Amino acid sequence: MSDTLAPTELDRPPPAQVVDFFLTPRLPAPAPEFLPNPTALSVDTPAGRVALRSTGQGPRVLLLHGWEGQASDLAAFAPPLLEAGFEVIAMDLPAHGASAGRQTSIPESARALHAVGEALGPLHAVIAHSVGSAVLGEALHRGLHVDRNVLIGAPAHYAAYARQVAAFAGLDADGTAQMLALLRERLGIDVHEVSLPVRARHFTQPALFIHSADDRIVAIADSEASAAAWPGARHLRVEGLGHRRILGDARVVAAAVEFVVAAHR
Repeated sequence: MSDTLAPTELDRPPPAQVVDFFLTPRLPAPAPEFLPNPTALSVDTPAGRVALRSTGQGPRVLLLHGWEGQASDLAAFAPPLLEAGFEVIAMDLPAHGASAGRQTSIPESARALHAVGEALGPLHAVIAHSVGSAVLGEALHRGLHVDRNVLIGAPAHYAAYARQVAAFAGLDADGTAQMLALLRERLGIDVHEVSLPVRARHFTQPALFIHSADDRIVAIADSEASAAAWPGARHLRVEGLGHRRILGDARVVAAAVEFVVAAHR
């Protein structure tokens, strides 16, 4: 007989509490402004007011950060895009940065991004990181028009992430099923439907996926599956850049900017 007591039901948080944890980002300290002389913008969306900053002139390129990130995560992309003659727009996801809200989800953030796209007009490109890539995929599924899409460290399946959080919280099979059911009620959609490889089958816009083989947050197999499903998409595998260092790598930035610029020439 073991001296270690097995977890009891009292040790586990209720599924509703895990749902709240799953939908509530823990935010980093705000980083300094990285856009030169930006203009502050805001758009009212189904997810509340979304904050954006814009600088430069030309076709619009939107930078979209990931879960618990901030716009400055993609700061390295701004200078070459401005130099190439683009307007650069940095968006704070709902419940992040200066945008409204305390909780959000991929579907809700996608509705917000779709509303931003409608308010701003045509977007030449979106460069998205991590969960921002999943948000972009859902927004494209909802009809967002973007000419070229760059998805960096893109996760594939929202349900897999939800199950990881459930396991981390110690939920058993019944508790996990309750959590997923509560998420369906809260989001108005089954998390199993939020799958980039499934959505990507119907996309026709050019796309470039970039992923580091040593990413321990999102496995490279995720973006490989999405790129394989997205007709005509390219996949760039890099090494040794993890999940966040990839955003500051000169080769990655150059590849993304070249992809964005290619259709503008």
